[in-house]
Amino acid sequence: MKMRILILLLIFWAAQLSGQNKFSFVFLPDLHLQPDSAIEADFNRLAKQINKIHPDFILAGGDMIYTAKNGDEKKARMLFDFMDTELKKFKMPVYLTMGNHEVVGILPNSDIESSHPQWGKRMYEQRYGKRYKTFEYSGWKFFLLDGIKIQEEKMNYTSGVDSEQMDWIKNELENTPADVPIVVSIHTPLVNPKALGDSGVNALSENAKAVLDLFDGHNLKMVLQGHNHLYMNLLIDGIHFVSGGSTSHSDDLKTFNDGFILVRNKGNHEGTEFIPTKRPESVHD
Repeated sequence: MKMRILILLLIFWAAQLSGQNKFSFVFLPDLHLQPDSAIEADFNRLAKQINKIHPDFILAGGDMIYTAKNGDEKKARMLFDFMDTELKKFKMPVYLTMGNHEVVGILPNSDIESSHPQWGKRMYEQRYGKRYKTFEYSGWKFFLLDGIKIQEEKMNYTSGVDSEQMDWIKNELENTPADVPIVVSIHTPLVNPKALGDSGVNALSENAKAVLDLFDGHNLKMVLQGHNHLYMNLLIDGIHFVSGGSTSHSDDLKTFNDGFILVRNKGNHEGTEFIPTKRPESVHD
């Protein structure tokens, strides 16, 4: 009898252990949300599609709205309010990565001064917290980076990870055990998918190598990217570099880029799947 109980306990513990670190999430860049009946209808379909998959959480990859770059405080607030309302349609937590369209009033045609308390990245940080951060889930650690550098004098932006973040990443990694699986989310690509079809495009963005070198000696599993609306999945030195396509309402979005990434993790192993967005048949005719 005791032996039977012991065997049952061992089976139970084994089942518990096998279930640890097993989870899934959706990577969802470039939603481009704005108040529009067609965009809202598309998003309703997308939310239903993802809710049926039942991931544990959603990782938004930047450009959730379109666009605060050329807007003033009033426009930006309206877009973020609309985004907040729409994201509540998901039945799981949503983690945000900053994109270029979340930066307020940096273009010449915006009607807001750089001294305004809501200009640039200030409104985003006041509403959603630090523009770069980490969170942990089921033994994995996620780095959400800000890949946008504001060029105030040029009234524009460029890609790259600033020195403040570089120092922060170093400090975070010093306190992260080397075997912890790590995922990086950044809107502007570290490895540019456009370079695969255009020899004139640099494959690595500004200081991409320096950023990746910080993770040497750690268990970096995946770099998730957005911005270009192109799907790419490369495995380089055991690291997945995945650009997530887009689910935005756009007439020029090609079928093979129209979708999102489902990531399934179990223990120290991960798998990715590109899921096409469900659309009315006429969209890509």
